[in-house]
Amino acid sequence: MPSKNDDPKKQFEAVEDLLTRWLRERRALLGAYTEIVVTLDHSLNDAVMKKRQEALCELLVDYVSVGHFEVFHELINEAESFGDGSCALAERLMPDIGATTEVILAYEEKYGSAGAHPDTLKRDLSALGEVLESRFVLEDQLIAGLHNRHRRLVAEAPVSV
Repeated sequence: MPSKNDDPKKQFEAVEDLLTRWLRERRALLGAYTEIVVTLDHSLNDAVMKKRQEALCELLVDYVSVGHFEVFHELINEAESFGDGSCALAERLMPDIGATTEVILAYEEKYGSAGAHPDTLKRDLSALGEVLESRFVLEDQLIAGLHNRHRRLVAEAPVSV
């Protein structure tokens, strides 16, 4: 995990690497979610569905954890190292991102290791999809408002010799 750095460019580069890995995790999460949704109406046996649900829930927890305990923390450190006032955006978006976390963790608690819930699965997957979409929009706003804003500053910075 990157650490707070007084050099904004080095902090930016560390966060860039972290974001690249994290967004790769997002794609894997979306793939697992889509796999379940697409096959939901097929007659999969309970063991196969349970295995897919467990995999999805593991990805959900990993993604949310890395977001909260690494990515958001490092984005804020980056914003502080640039000292450009962009932390205000994080302060505005984080409560809404936190609200999505509660829904995601409730889904994980219900489906992570428990038996199938066929009567509520379709509804719960739909609700989860809406929450994930909302969360991704908020995260993208955070990345754009902090990190991508700093990308321009790093690109425009004179090269040290």
